[in-house]
Amino acid sequence: MAKTSLNFYKDLNSFIGVQDILNTNHYKKLPEDWYVIITDIMGSTKAIETGRYKDVNVIGVSSIIAVKNACAEVDIPYIFGGDGATLFIPAEKIENVKKALATTKKKSIDEFSLVLRVSIVPVTEIYKNNCQVLIAKMKLSNTASIAMAKGNGLALAEELTKKTKKYELETISDFKDAHVGLECRWSPIETKNGEMLTIIVQSVDNKLEIYSEVLSAIYKIVPNLGIVSIDQLNIKFPPEHYYKEVLMKNSGFKKYLVYFFGLFLVAYQSIIVKLMKKNIIYLNDLTKNTDYIKFDDTLRMVIDITIEQSVLILKLFVQLQNQNKIFYGTHSAKTALLTCFVKSNTDHVHFVDGGAGGYALAAKQLKTMRANFLS
Repeated sequence: MAKTSLNFYKDLNSFIGVQDILNTNHYKKLPEDWYVIITDIMGSTKAIETGRYKDVNVIGVSSIIAVKNACAEVDIPYIFGGDGATLFIPAEKIENVKKALATTKKKSIDEFSLVLRVSIVPVTEIYKNNCQVLIAKMKLSNTASIAMAKGNGLALAEELTKKTKKYELETISDFKDAHVGLECRWSPIETKNGEMLTIIVQSVDNKLEIYSEVLSAIYKIVPNLGIVSIDQLNIKFPPEHYYKEVLMKNSGFKKYLVYFFGLFLVAYQSIIVKLMKKNIIYLNDLTKNTDYIKFDDTLRMVIDITIEQSVLILKLFVQLQNQNKIFYGTHSAKTALLTCFVKSNTDHVHFVDGGAGGYALAAKQLKTMRANFLS
């Protein structure tokens, strides 16, 4: 095994700027001794339709946090998808990761009555089918980066998980501190410009130049892509989603004690944010350390835009779809959700999704469009 395999992602050179997301020079082949992990919540659309989108969101993020904690000091790439995630891990961490994700499965069932499906596919299985998985790293700030991925191996991994249960993690168990760092304390981020638009775009022929065309056009319409500013950050008391954080991190009677005593800490945080905005460095990093845009052979983003900008973007999508270039799904809301992974004041990343359905409902629209096209 190559000495550098374990630190593949850590040693990967990062790029800066949305414009470089599709630059193939930034993508490197995932080592053969790694695994692709796909997590998703079964029946997530029905759960969302009954108003449980934050439950879905928390479990999806928790699957990332569980893997990150299980991998400890080893840096790994991952991509959040709303109701689940795609992650990439080295072979050395596979047993720890299985235990941690088994805990996330157990918590999902016990506390939320939702089933988290976890599939683990060896990269060797992908490569022997003449497919590839390439990873890039986009720098958000001096303390955080997010991963991008491309290659027909991603689609193959999903196809394999649907064909057979061979790759599915069936067990449920307890793994101590699997979800340490999960935080659900920020109030929903309210739009400043008029609309929080969740976007998912897929090229019909998986051509990189189509994604480049889409991204360039969006960038012309919305020159300042981004979503969170300091003045949008608030913690209302009591925070409506804090109990979900407690449920994922604690068991038995302890969760009730942690919740009630934890409210004092959250109340203090609320005062700091509302009255002092004292930790300006942390808050400034928070606005940068969000995964508002991502690429995994699918372009995804949540952006705060004007109604006029939204009309132009949708007009663009309709035009490209009529030309049989893209499939797309969108979802409009007045808020976005933040679910956070906070290890320290200098090590934190914040997962963004559109309010009231976000990525999951945009994906539903895209799947319908794709099905109609292929029928």
